Amino acid sequence: MTHVVVANAYKAVHEFYMDPGFQLAVVFVLDTPMYGIAKRRGAGAPPPSPTIASHPSPVPIIGQLLNGSGAHVVMIADSTRSAALAAAEGRVDLALTTAPAAQLYDLEFITRTRCIRMVWSVFVLSDAAPATTESDGVA
Repeated sequence: MTHVVVANAYKAVHEFYMDPGFQLAVVFVLDTPMYGIAKRRGAGAPPPSPTIASHPSPVPIIGQLLNGSGAHVVMIADSTRSAALAAAEGRVDLALTTAPAAQLYDLEFITRTRCIRMVWSVFVLSDAAPATTESDGVA
């Protein structure tokens, strides 16, 4: 491994910025795969107050996708893939997940989908990083 690509919405992205073993090489903007709220294919209508599995970072878009309607309970998952798996296994009613994860676990979206415009950071191992001059931090 020589490069690590990290979404800046990742809750522990700061660990890469602070780790002396990594150096920031590049940042770029790229849309995520489409996000939506999905259920098991063929499952009936969700209950009035469904449980929705989600990675912590995109939780704010649940209300947007549900158009602010209905109560729900969020169950935190480690990733959008694990959220989709929880819905596929019936541990939750719904999942906020991406199109690739929904396809992987044969889920169907019950809301519109949208991407998230995301900043991504590429880190390289410090010994593989280009030489830089030291700065006193004053711009």
